[in-house]
Amino acid sequence: MGNGTSKLDSVAQWCMILLIGLLPIFFVPVLWITIVQAKAALIVVLLAITAVCWVAARFLEGSVRIPASLILAAGLLLPIIYATSVLVSGVSQVSLVGTGVEQDTLAFACILYAALALSALIFSGAPEARVRAIRGLYIGAAILVGLEIFHFAMPQFGFGGAIAGQTGNAFGNWHEFAIILGLFTILGLSLRESQAAEGIWRYLIWAVSLASVLLLIVANFFDVWAAVAVACAVGLAFELMAQRAKSGHVSFSWKTHGEWGVLIILAVFLMVFGSFITNVMPSQIRVASVEVRPSWQGTIEIGSLSLTEPASLFFGAGPNTFGREWGLYKPASVNQTAFWNTDFNAGVGSIPTSFVTTGIIGILVWILFVGAILLTAGRSLIRHTKAHGAPDVLYASSFGLAALYLVVFYILYVPGPALSALVFIFAGLLTASAAGAGITGLIYLRVRGEGWQGIAQAIGLILFGIVVLATSLGISRVLAAEMLLNKSIIVYNQTQDVQRASDLIKKALKVYPSNTRAHRAAVQLGLVQLQQLIAKGDPEDEAVRAQLQTTLQETIQHGLDAVAINGDDYQNWLEVAGLYQQLAGVKVAGAYENARAAYERARQENPSSPVPLFQLAQLEIIENHPDLALQNLAAAVQLKQDFAAAYYVASQIYASQNNLKDALSTAALAAQYASNDPLAWFNAGSIAYAAKDFQNAAAALERALTLEPNYANAAYVLGLTYAELGRTADSIKIFEALNTIDPNQPVVQQALANLRAGRLPVAQNPVPNR
Repeated sequence: MGNGTSKLDSVAQWCMILLIGLLPIFFVPVLWITIVQAKAALIVVLLAITAVCWVAARFLEGSVRIPASLILAAGLLLPIIYATSVLVSGVSQVSLVGTGVEQDTLAFACILYAALALSALIFSGAPEARVRAIRGLYIGAAILVGLEIFHFAMPQFGFGGAIAGQTGNAFGNWHEFAIILGLFTILGLSLRESQAAEGIWRYLIWAVSLASVLLLIVANFFDVWAAVAVACAVGLAFELMAQRAKSGHVSFSWKTHGEWGVLIILAVFLMVFGSFITNVMPSQIRVASVEVRPSWQGTIEIGSLSLTEPASLFFGAGPNTFGREWGLYKPASVNQTAFWNTDFNAGVGSIPTSFVTTGIIGILVWILFVGAILLTAGRSLIRHTKAHGAPDVLYASSFGLAALYLVVFYILYVPGPALSALVFIFAGLLTASAAGAGITGLIYLRVRGEGWQGIAQAIGLILFGIVVLATSLGISRVLAAEMLLNKSIIVYNQTQDVQRASDLIKKALKVYPSNTRAHRAAVQLGLVQLQQLIAKGDPEDEAVRAQLQTTLQETIQHGLDAVAINGDDYQNWLEVAGLYQQLAGVKVAGAYENARAAYERARQENPSSPVPLFQLAQLEIIENHPDLALQNLAAAVQLKQDFAAAYYVASQIYASQNNLKDALSTAALAAQYASNDPLAWFNAGSIAYAAKDFQNAAAALERALTLEPNYANAAYVLGLTYAELGRTADSIKIFEALNTIDPNQPVVQQALANLRAGRLPVAQNPVPNR
């Protein structure tokens, strides 16, 4: 029995060490598995194995050794409050598991607590495993920074497309990459005198730390430099306090404490002058990274508008529902920005987002959890000043500093799965080391004892294992479906093979039938299949007609399934509406009414977006309801005053009604708000030409040709316009140029002949539509 327990514990330890070491670098070098998905899969698989082995070992041993830590107790409240919020707000796929990579779901809350608990439970009884974990982390870190340096030197190697672009790296987005570089640096300095940094490992940790600082200069994020500066200042302060406790006086020495001092000075300098330094870097390493998310004010405003009922005020709108609340209560000013059509699924940071999704109780639990980390880290750092180099205390203080550094970004940022897991793993390592150093106590439980206490403890242990295993399997299932869907999209984009892409979507839906994104993709592919069948098949052939009917029914069903699974997502309603709009175009009975109803529901779910109104206007045009279309377009521009597409369509409607005055004004607005779109300028020019406003027509058409020199229709109308203005020579030049773009067109040849004979290019001047 003892041998079996030892083997199971060994497997559990090595799984946690592998998780810590692989998190920085794990990815799959294929396009259809994103780095985020690969890391989420790694987390759930290794944690599931760890949990099963550890629980089995505890039953074989008959007892459990648990650190008496406020961190573990406060952390346990997180999945509990997420579960409560799910029950209060209504159980939904979005809140339970989402797409497998969001951290604001019940499933991922359970996984993050598992990472915290298992790292605390496993490493508290195995000091040597903590050393292996640190070394494993720095092996992974060395590979990560090495890959990034190689990527800068040889950007053409994209590792199967997984690491692409200037900001491509093996960890996550560019901001997350900078955050983990800061972690490597701070932890490396904290542990430079520890057992983990002995021998050759010292050189590895120093090399990684130095490379991390250099890459941080390239990345240059103000918040990361600020966090590094504060963490280094704290580390230096406590080292000086430890020196005073040991020798009786404080004396800063560049030889002893210089690393902290240099890093503080560098961080502060780059907080001020970082942008200037970045601008003078060689172009190959001058990285431009754009990241947008709601502000503090926007996040709080969404919360104040959405949490109006007592239940939602205390327990939130539901885990992972920030995106829906954003659509319902988005500030009107956002529609006037470049990100008006961006669906934000989180607020300014992960913890502020939880205020919206889990309410007052949820945010209080987060405050308690962060406070527990702060308290334990503070106690560990204070003990470090008195312990005179005791190993467990050194590890506890180092992990405490690292955990505080990471948890700051849970407040200020929205980390991905890998960085989120590291936050909880380091909180667990802090808990384990604090217990080993005697900063916190230990609790021993008997899981095979008699009486209700033993039974309750055994049930608790079993429940822990079941929850971790069930959530791991649930997330794995969703991730597998998402990966198959990604592969379907890539296959279609690369090969245009509708059948193969459809087969992959069917596999994705077999794995996880509640994947609304897969259902929406199936609708889009179904429409393509219908178009192909209509174009290639004989409508009188019974087999073709049967296939058309089957494809149509399946496509409609996918749309209906999407809204049945998540009727709160306006994207699902837009997809259904678009499907029925296509059917309305070929006069399918009831399609128009269904499309209108779906657009109205999309408006209900996202009232601040002009897109449903714009698409509803297009539906009314199909049904020959121009007045209704104009009403919807007017409503759309009320929401977004610079909505160029709405002005463009309105100008086309006015022109078709021969209302050239309104057509001119709306066409001018379309060109004004889409000043780099040649079609908008051509539209304005052709309408001005039809209204005999030849001066403005010429100016608009010249602008269109400046943007798109080979725009044949714009050149044709400009040639006609020059002729009307009496600029015959310019008109001839335009038509001669047009003749080189599209040689030997009869209409161009005739126009040139007429102009050279002193006549207008054509007897009646038709204007092309595009």
